[in-house]
Amino acid sequence: MLEELSLHVLDIAMNSLAAGAQRIEIAVVESQRHDFLILRVRDNGCGMDEATLARVLDQRTTSKQSRKKNIGLGLAMLQQTCEMCAGHFHMRSAPGRGTSVTASMRLGHVDRPPLGDLNSTILALCATNEQVEVQLKYRTDQETFQFSSHELNQQEGTSHEPRGTEKTKRKSTTASLAA
Repeated sequence: MLEELSLHVLDIAMNSLAAGAQRIEIAVVESQRHDFLILRVRDNGCGMDEATLARVLDQRTTSKQSRKKNIGLGLAMLQQTCEMCAGHFHMRSAPGRGTSVTASMRLGHVDRPPLGDLNSTILALCATNEQVEVQLKYRTDQETFQFSSHELNQQEGTSHEPRGTEKTKRKSTTASLAA
């Protein structure tokens, strides 16, 4: 098992890049109220046929050609973590349509690994290939945060602050109305 969930996200997203994805969408939904955490990584890469999709959870299947030995433990370990933490794991894929990996688990489960450094994960993905759009949507019970690497690149010469959270936007609107 990887020590942090953000490392699973990085592993899946790196597989997306290897599959030729030009867009990687990462969604994290964290709800204290409903006691769940959902991670979803979706891409528009080459996708997989049904036979390949059935094999990817085998602990010896990998798409990385540069390795001398097949390791291929990432998805199988994430699936095991989901099951261990009273959650679910689901993958969808189709040739030419990309792949979607969804992992859910109880937020308060004693065995749930920490989310980890999601900021570094996103930064690493953005630095790997500037032509690939990396999107992050992070939602909690109180607020939503969105980031897009292409939106950031289009702001060249301006402040490189990502879009604020809904909570932040409400505060600044209220402050400007009060002034």
